[in-house]
Amino acid sequence: MTRRKTRQVLPLTALLAVCAGACGSDNLVQPVNGRPVILSLTAFPSAIGPTDSAIVVCDAMDPDADSLLYDWITDSRLTIKGARPGDHSLYSTRGSSRVFYRGTVVPVSDTAFVQCMVRDDRGGVDGRIVLIILR
Repeated sequence: MTRRKTRQVLPLTALLAVCAGACGSDNLVQPVNGRPVILSLTAFPSAIGPTDSAIVVCDAMDPDADSLLYDWITDSRLTIKGARPGDHSLYSTRGSSRVFYRGTVVPVSDTAFVQCMVRDDRGGVDGRIVLIILR
């Protein structure tokens, strides 16, 4: 091989070696997951009587457009529509709203909470709490 052709082949060979080495590397750049964000968590109405119910709406979005799962948690002063009797949580629902009923063992006036946790399928999570007045 002539000296001129050798000079042209060496940079190309070096470039191919670097590219081949990078392909087998464990240090690949991974995409960053944007976590979901709860924009608002609202109860309608914000106060309920003994035979009333309230709907809680969670307005959330995911910057990566991932599908969202909703976890609903409350205390013994409220029951969650769709939960088993005695359970005060309902996990991995697809719905962004849930109906809550006043529990059976509640003082005349009290305040209960509803927590909503929103998760994507890549480990991102956000959570909020809303209060419901019990009359």
